[in-house]
Amino acid sequence: MQKTHAFALLAPVPEEHLISGLEAIAAQLDSDDLPADHVPKIAFGSMAFEVLAEVEKLRAGKSVEVLIYASHAKGEQPLNPEATWRGLYVGCVGSRRGRYPGKSIFRPQATATDKLNWAVFWEVQELERLKTSIPIGSLTGKGKKTPYQSRFIPEGPVQIDYPASKGKQNP
Repeated sequence: MQKTHAFALLAPVPEEHLISGLEAIAAQLDSDDLPADHVPKIAFGSMAFEVLAEVEKLRAGKSVEVLIYASHAKGEQPLNPEATWRGLYVGCVGSRRGRYPGKSIFRPQATATDKLNWAVFWEVQELERLKTSIPIGSLTGKGKKTPYQSRFIPEGPVQIDYPASKGKQNP
């Protein structure tokens, strides 16, 4: 799938779901129930159905770079928040009474105790921890002229300018 460079996403995801997501990817790679050419993906729940509906229109079938802020992280956090994970957004599906309508193997095990109140689930491939974190204050909201404030913490997925398009670090 081609990747768009017109914009990217910045999204918060609880750190335990990201770590558990890596385990879900490993389970998919080891599964005999998935086709051999299956590309592992992880589904994260969200109430930001309007933002994700707009992303679906703008991406025109292409994948979208997503930078992830690990929320609810254990241990010391930097004073200025950073994106420490990345992935490729590949789609969004509506929930079924708050639950993910696809196979449970695509959900991080750590989400098993989540309340069943999600409107949509956004799917990510190539989930990985970044080698070098990206300060959120170096990112700019799509269509904005100035970067986010140095202590900005996203409360849901937001569209941002593609980081490489302004000479910033390429994720």
